[in-house]
Amino acid sequence: MKEFNIAVAIPTFNRKELLAECLKAVATQTLRPTKIFVVDNHSSDGTPEFLRALGYDREVCGVPVNYNYLEQNGGGAMGFSVGMETAYNEGGYDAFWMLDDDGLPMPDCLETLCKYVDEYGYVSPVLMDISHPERLNGAIGESHDPEELKKAYGGKELLKGYCNPFNGGLFSKKAVDKVGFPMRELFIYGDEMNYDQRMRQAGFTPHGVFAARHCHPVMQDTDVRFGVLGHFKPVRWKMYCMSRNKTYNKKTADGPWIRKMCVLTYYYIISQAYLLLCKRSISWASLFHNAFMDGLQERWGRETKYM
Repeated sequence: MKEFNIAVAIPTFNRKELLAECLKAVATQTLRPTKIFVVDNHSSDGTPEFLRALGYDREVCGVPVNYNYLEQNGGGAMGFSVGMETAYNEGGYDAFWMLDDDGLPMPDCLETLCKYVDEYGYVSPVLMDISHPERLNGAIGESHDPEELKKAYGGKELLKGYCNPFNGGLFSKKAVDKVGFPMRELFIYGDEMNYDQRMRQAGFTPHGVFAARHCHPVMQDTDVRFGVLGHFKPVRWKMYCMSRNKTYNKKTADGPWIRKMCVLTYYYIISQAYLLLCKRSISWASLFHNAFMDGLQERWGRETKYM
């Protein structure tokens, strides 16, 4: 296998201990990355001092670290965008590895992904449960057996169409050249799906690599799904971001204009019906309406109203 210069982008916010574990797991890969770009979204838990005490603000296990402490919290989308753009502008990297600060890649994850990144441009590890690393992070049917995931993709080692863009997704420079960086305006929720959508639109179909594994906590939010598209988050700013970004992603998806308008109309009606009839809340319905209109008209930065 050829030599690869890999830049790693890791956004963080108030997770100093988890970040340190993630950094060590990244730096001790069987194929060591060239440099790690940590973007701190203005943590208030002493992250800068914690990293400085460990020396992790400069390097981890011999791998250089670029630690960037932002003046305000721009969300995960800002972190991924700034991290990738900083590395890209520095130059010299063949690919960009995107990781949440609470994930732990298996020791050979990066090396395994690099076998395929040149050919496909966009590859992804299989997402596992960090508490039970032998189990999938999300069920296939009712099973958490990785073999069931493989069966669902035809029993092959490469899972065409499978992706975890910001949980270990590896993007080649040629893909980033064509697509650009993640949308920092999205703040959180749906930013990864937006980047995946743009990659696909540019001709880079994601391929999951069955032998590459990345561990991540199972989502703990008490979400409620209703209908085909509807999804409720009980925290107001989270619901706003998710609804706005989902609207924007549906608006900018491929397909005929009339089909997209039908999907958006259905999404609006089913969501409002749930909020008004099941939640019986004019307040939540108003929030969703504002989020929907902001996504449709591409108005950014209004999530702070709900924090």
